[in-house]
Amino acid sequence: MPTCSICGNSEFRAGPNNRLSSEGLPPVCTKCGSLERQRIGRELIESIRERQKFQNYRMIMFSKDCTVPMGWFKSGEISVYDHQNSLDVQNIDRPDGSYDFIICSHVIEHVADPRRAIKELTRILSEEGLILLAYPLPVRCEKTRDWGYPDWSNHGHYRVFGRDFETEYATIIPQATVIGSRGIDSVTHDEDLVYFITKNSYWVQRILSSGEKTYVVSGQKQR
Repeated sequence: MPTCSICGNSEFRAGPNNRLSSEGLPPVCTKCGSLERQRIGRELIESIRERQKFQNYRMIMFSKDCTVPMGWFKSGEISVYDHQNSLDVQNIDRPDGSYDFIICSHVIEHVADPRRAIKELTRILSEEGLILLAYPLPVRCEKTRDWGYPDWSNHGHYRVFGRDFETEYATIIPQATVIGSRGIDSVTHDEDLVYFITKNSYWVQRILSSGEKTYVVSGQKQR
């Protein structure tokens, strides 16, 4: 019986609007509420996690997310736009290099200027740090579709990102390395793609050596 990689629970229910996985399986953990993307993200982070480094890291999470627990880090902050500790991800009111670990999952598809958001996330990242960036569908969608307004019939998204967006990272954040990492959810068997962003060669090496389904999107190659 499959278990949740975040909390170990083995019971699952349908998602919003009774959504099931591509194999017709219920995706939502009844205990922690995780979806496929959070469980995949947790497994990918676990594969590269350095406990001592993380214990000294300052973390910020944009929108509540169960992919990583606060207790892994020296300090943790959550920003929920228009609610708790509200920060605009397109204009983050924090100094350069303020955080060592940043998680921004399924947020930038909700903002008008995702390129500025990615620049801002990278600006507040320390030279030692790591960003986990995720958004819907790049593993299945080749071409980005941006309609320029929040479509409330589509969860308020401004766009759907395709794999073609990967060509833009070198221009958006030339000072950083972006690595794509694919994972498979052990509960539903669905695949997803997340992106790691770092300015640090240690994390580049660590991520690229963690599995076969990692690749450099932009920035430095493996040394």
